[in-house]
Amino acid sequence: MDIEYRILNLYKTKQYHKCINLSQNMTKNVNNKFVEFIRMRAMTVQAKIAGNGYEEIEFYVHNDDLINTGIAKTSRPGTSFQREIKTANNSVKSKSDLLLFQQELRLATTTLGSRTGTAGRARTAHSTLLTASRFSRAATAAAAGSTYSDAPVILRFISEDDKYFMPAAKTLFEYIYYCESNVRKAIEVIFQVKKLDEKHDWWWSYSLARCYYALGMHRNTEDCLRRSLKQQKHISVYLRLVAMYVNLNQPLSALDVCKQGLSVFHEYTPLLLEQARIHEMMGNSAVAVKYYRMVALQNPSNMEAVANIAMYNFYNDQPEIALRYYRRILATHMPGPEIYNNLGLCCLYCNQWDLILPCFRQALYFSTSLKARSNIWFNLAHVSFASGDLILARRCLQNSLAITEHPLAQKALLSLNSRVKAQNKEGL
Repeated sequence: MDIEYRILNLYKTKQYHKCINLSQNMTKNVNNKFVEFIRMRAMTVQAKIAGNGYEEIEFYVHNDDLINTGIAKTSRPGTSFQREIKTANNSVKSKSDLLLFQQELRLATTTLGSRTGTAGRARTAHSTLLTASRFSRAATAAAAGSTYSDAPVILRFISEDDKYFMPAAKTLFEYIYYCESNVRKAIEVIFQVKKLDEKHDWWWSYSLARCYYALGMHRNTEDCLRRSLKQQKHISVYLRLVAMYVNLNQPLSALDVCKQGLSVFHEYTPLLLEQARIHEMMGNSAVAVKYYRMVALQNPSNMEAVANIAMYNFYNDQPEIALRYYRRILATHMPGPEIYNNLGLCCLYCNQWDLILPCFRQALYFSTSLKARSNIWFNLAHVSFASGDLILARRCLQNSLAITEHPLAQKALLSLNSRVKAQNKEGL
């Protein structure tokens, strides 16, 4: 009894690794369903954390020609993400190479990642890769039936006629879905629960939708999610529907789901963020900023909303306002190279020359990747060019090219060399 209490205490205090090891040692000689249940729960929570299972909504357009749920290859203008958006990155450049150099240097904020790095969205590249890898493991396990070698064997092979099946059904499903990544087996558990309990709650329809979504069956996913909404209007169902429509390249349907969710959950921050991201992907920057401002009013410490508002003001020739927002991010979040880089550019266009070099010095100090360091040197070349020091600008561009291959730095260096040659000819 003391060991069981200790295992339960370790689980309650979120010491999952110690809980799993102690329960594994205990169940080597004795079969204890209670201990196996706690061990299964601990392994499931660890798999959720490792695979970002608590926030597994994928927000990107998935283009796969092999999926048979696609309806049309083309869409009406303004109803799809697949359109040319004229932003600061792909706008028409000037005729002169020197003006091209100046414009590209000014727009270097996005090359360093002001949308993703400074904004700090929850869906980072690491979490997206982990979620995608879990889905790929799920598809492989569904075909090959692979399982963990040290998995609990008592509850995993429990029969649906057993009295412990219904109380442990949710734990069993989550363990099979997250740890074993066997989607087909998880679907069988859901079907057994629905057969035994006709008045099942909304969570089972939602879980079935997750399984269908992992297998790429979007129409079945939509039916299950709609059925789940009829039983219970839960925020997770709305977010899953939004992600599915974004995945199917149907932003208008995703916006309709967001409006339906906001009618139930008034001014709920995740739904407002989804609306802002969808409008941003569609090229409606002004509308996206409106929703980002609503998010900032509800949650002033939301980095994504504040950073996008700052970037919008910067590209609309309001660097003073953008500087205020970036200073807000610096005061409420951990410092990073992207924040100091953007602060340096804002100070440059605000003519605060005494703060430019300290900001870029801090950006170089916090930079860990070669690409970020190369972009910072590229922006420093712009600062040198604005101050009239062409020799220092040339050295900064050479430093940027020495770190990584930077196409914009190569073009700028060629333009700068041609200008220096032209000046030397004029001097002679």
